[in-house]
Amino acid sequence: MIVRETLPSARELELIQLLCEGHTDEAAARRMNLSVRTVRRLTQQLMGHLGARSRFEAGVLAARMGLI
Repeated sequence: MIVRETLPSARELELIQLLCEGHTDEAAARRMNLSVRTVRRLTQQLMGHLGARSRFEAGVLAARMGLI
């Protein structure tokens, strides 16, 4: 597991919060006024920041780090 040295951006943190609340990519995109493709790209970036191999693991790691 490789963790980047930078913290997730404010937009990535907003996204992880929405996803943890159970929003789909489509619903998160509407709430954030973004395209679904952008939401999926942000999710991949967030997973990279956290060193997560799955979306679920990203949520767990974000919670452990106190990000959500």
